[in-house]
Amino acid sequence: MTQTALRCRLCERTQPLTARSICPTCQGPLDVEYGLERLVVRTADLSTPGLTPLVEAPRLSEALGIQLLLKLEDANPTHSFKDRIAASAIAAAEAFQFETLCCSSTGNLGEALAARCASVGLETVLLCPAGEPPTVATATYGAKILRVADTFDDCRALERRLEELFPWGFVEGNLHALASEGAKTIAYEIAEQLGWQLPDAVISPAASGTLFAKLAQGFDELTALRAATGTRPRLYGAQAGGCSPLATAWADDRPLSKVLPDTEVRSLAIGDPAYGELAVGAARMSGGAIKAVPEEEIAESTTFFAQMTGVDADSAGGVAFGALLELVRRGDIRPGERVVLVVTGTGLKPYAYDVSYSPQEVTSDVDEALAVLGVS
Repeated sequence: MTQTALRCRLCERTQPLTARSICPTCQGPLDVEYGLERLVVRTADLSTPGLTPLVEAPRLSEALGIQLLLKLEDANPTHSFKDRIAASAIAAAEAFQFETLCCSSTGNLGEALAARCASVGLETVLLCPAGEPPTVATATYGAKILRVADTFDDCRALERRLEELFPWGFVEGNLHALASEGAKTIAYEIAEQLGWQLPDAVISPAASGTLFAKLAQGFDELTALRAATGTRPRLYGAQAGGCSPLATAWADDRPLSKVLPDTEVRSLAIGDPAYGELAVGAARMSGGAIKAVPEEEIAESTTFFAQMTGVDADSAGGVAFGALLELVRRGDIRPGERVVLVVTGTGLKPYAYDVSYSPQEVTSDVDEALAVLGVS
C-alpha cells in the first residue's frame, strides 16, 4: 500500500505527507492516508511484517472454556511490540533525512529506538522519568538519556518543547502518524496467522491508547480491503488500577481526564494518554470495553499466567490476563469464542542501569535539558 497523505481523525482534512505532529486546522491526531478505496490488494502483499508467534494456550483454554491464543510480541528484537513502532519511525526519519530521533519512554520504546538507531547510525535522545530507569541495554546502544523529574507525562511535555527547537524526528511528535503504523501490523498478522479469518475478541494492555486504537484501525482496514472473513473482533483494553484514565472514561461514559499515575506497572504509567479518546471510541465501536485491574491483583495474575502458559510476560501482560479473567467471569467473553491476548513484552528484561553508566538527571525545564545536551 502506498502512503499518499496525512488525514486528521477529527476534522478529516488531509495534509501533505510531511513530518507533522498534529492537524494544523484543529490540532487533532493524524493518520496516514492510503486511498484504500482505490486499491486492489492481494493477501500476499500483507505478509511482509515480522510475524511474531501466535500460539495456543491449551491449559487456559480448557480452564476458561474458550479458544485462547497468545500473540507473543516478546519475540521482537528487543522483546516488546515497541520494535514495530521503532522500525516505522526509523523508516520515516530516513525518508525525511533526520539524523537524530527523540522519544519519551518508561523503558521499552527507548530500548527499541536506541537499538534500531544504532543499527543504521542515527543518534538517539531519550527522555525518561527519573524514578523509572531504562534497561541496561538502552545505554549500551549509545543513546543520550535525560532523566526528567516526575512522570512520563512530564517527559512528554519537555519533548514537545524540544520539538519546537530542534530539527529532529520525534517519535510521538512529528513522526507519530507514521511511527504508530507499526503497531497496526499486529492486527494484520493476527488475521494472516488465523488463515485470514478474524477472531471473536482481542485483548491487550492499554497505556497511551496508540496500540489499542491502531489494532482497531488495522481490523477496520482488513474489513474494508475484504482481505479477511468474519466480523470485526470486539476489542478489550486492560489498564492497571493505579493508572486507569481510559477505563474510567469508558466506565463513566464521559470525556477523558488526566490522572496522576500510581502504579508499579511502569509500561502502563501514562496518566495523560495521547490516543485516549480514540482508544475509548475504538472499544465502544467494536462492542468491547476497557477494564482496570486492581493493583493488588497484578503480581499474582502475572505469575499465574506464566505458570499456566510457560510465557514469562511482563506485568502489563499480567494486567491483560487479569482483565481477561474478569471478562470471562462476567460473560462478556462467551464459551467457545476465539480470543487473542496480545503479550506486549517480556518479564525477563532487566530494568536497572549499568553501574558504570551515569545518565544525566534534569528537571522538566527546557534550559537545563539543553545544557545537558551541550546546546547553548
